[in-house]
Amino acid sequence: MKKLCAYALSSLVLALPCAAQNLAAHIQTLKNSYASSGNIEMLDDHTIVIEPKMPGPLCALPRNEAGRTMWSFYTFPIASIVVPLAAVDETLISEDLVFTNPDAAKGYKPGDVGDTTMVVIAGVQGKQFHSIVYDRDKLAHLGPGPHSSAAYGQTPDDTQAFGLTFSDPASARAFEKALKDAVALTKAQAMRQ
Repeated sequence: MKKLCAYALSSLVLALPCAAQNLAAHIQTLKNSYASSGNIEMLDDHTIVIEPKMPGPLCALPRNEAGRTMWSFYTFPIASIVVPLAAVDETLISEDLVFTNPDAAKGYKPGDVGDTTMVVIAGVQGKQFHSIVYDRDKLAHLGPGPHSSAAYGQTPDDTQAFGLTFSDPASARAFEKALKDAVALTKAQAMRQ
């Protein structure tokens, strides 16, 4: 019995560094797959900060309702968002193909496919993500050159869900898989402690 306990303990001790390495690999995949859309940094062992490129696109999503095309419009004016991995509900991570052309609704024909993949990330019940948002209109009216955050209306905000855009569907899928894996690993590590 003592040998079995010693073996189990040594296996657990060896598994923890492997889990940390796997988490690091998942985070690196997140960074690589999101590189053309923004930046991701580690805040601590289980928290990332996502900084989308500004301005984020206005996303138009067509829906067929009773034979008519109805449009939903989304914008996520996020300068940065803090994402504790354990606060993400990995079962609610989803994606949609959206249009970023402002005139998409005018020229749309049923069957047309969007030009951008939007990945939506939601928090577990009762959790919110801390973000810094900006005013899209103020940002659009600024001239070239450096500007203070006040010039484009940056303010703190909390949100239960947010969307990230990817021009490459393969990068969006890689991001989604790495995020789901990182969240699952983080939650599993928390349960073992």
